[in-house]
Amino acid sequence: MVKSYLSLILIVLIGLVPLPASAIKYKGDLETDGSITLPEQSVAPASPASGKHKLYFKDDGAAYSLDSAGNENPIDRAGFKNYLINGGFRLWQRGASFTSNNAYGADRWQHAYGDGTGTTSRQPFALGQTAVPGEPRYYWRHNRTAAATSTNTVIRQRIEGVRTLADAMAVWSFYGKCDLTRTFNLFISQNFGTGGLPSSTVVTGPITFNCGTTWSRHQFPFSIPSLAGKTVGTNGNDYVEIVLQEAGSFATFTLDLAHVQLEKGSVATPFHYRPMGMELDLAQRYYSKTYNFETDPGTATSAGYVEGGASGLTSGGHAIRVRWSFPARMRMSPNINLYSLNGTSGKWTDASNTDQTATPQRTGQMGTNIEVSLTSASDVRVGGHITADAEL
Repeated sequence: MVKSYLSLILIVLIGLVPLPASAIKYKGDLETDGSITLPEQSVAPASPASGKHKLYFKDDGAAYSLDSAGNENPIDRAGFKNYLINGGFRLWQRGASFTSNNAYGADRWQHAYGDGTGTTSRQPFALGQTAVPGEPRYYWRHNRTAAATSTNTVIRQRIEGVRTLADAMAVWSFYGKCDLTRTFNLFISQNFGTGGLPSSTVVTGPITFNCGTTWSRHQFPFSIPSLAGKTVGTNGNDYVEIVLQEAGSFATFTLDLAHVQLEKGSVATPFHYRPMGMELDLAQRYYSKTYNFETDPGTATSAGYVEGGASGLTSGGHAIRVRWSFPARMRMSPNINLYSLNGTSGKWTDASNTDQTATPQRTGQMGTNIEVSLTSASDVRVGGHITADAEL
């Protein structure tokens, strides 16, 4: 009996002694209806053994895992973990197919063909496909119809602010496939903008990868250099840029991309979709339009157009000014393009369906005024469409 009591007391005493962090067992702790307390740390702990990760909290309360190479990987990265906008290729405000070189197609994405030719287009995923998880709606396609003769950019995105991810590990991941096995190079560059005496662009890479003929996920860690000793330009147009570049030998090819993500850390996490309205708000800082979402700029349509008018005008040269406020504050005063209701560039349409010359006035980050010169008399109304471009 005495031995039984002593055993019971010993068990209770052991239960009161706090366990060291190394004694925490994930499986048992997570299966019980209770909680554990982990101390916060001002610096990262020693790196774990190869193939292992350590979970810890910094003194600001943020949770991290540490890999064997000493890279910190933020755990709570949902929502804004992806530094790219429209990495899921859901937004195509400019249209769905493009042949122009060095131009924007899908929102925030610039495509190029070098000295070759091609078509960049939006492609739909079949419902229920499982090659790319998460039931994405679209993917991006680059169809090179005439081969380039030298190394050339295929696609890139510029992220506002050269301070982005400076002196940190970042991992670039995506799903890709080609019509034949092709070799591409990946770069991340830090551009210090213009104005004053900015530092020269710093390029990290290349990382070379082979794209196969079936959907596969690729992930590539980059060590982004520090900005110590650098100078940023004064014009507010500095950026970090990711670049996918074709490497020789050069040929015609088709490249498909989906779920493109750039995040802090060394290990890629699953692609995360932001809510559609939030993603569109982010994109409209750089490009917006009056057309309905699925309507290409330059289309002859009255849906969603901006209009204004005045009464009692007399002949002899008068102007009507109409204000359009952008849906989001733009990165800078944007370049404005105008289209009539009949689809004519540089024009707006009057009440008699005649296209008149129109010009933007007093454009700022929040909106623009459109001025239309008229000579006709009373009860005149004008209307048209607008696109605003403030890309880097």
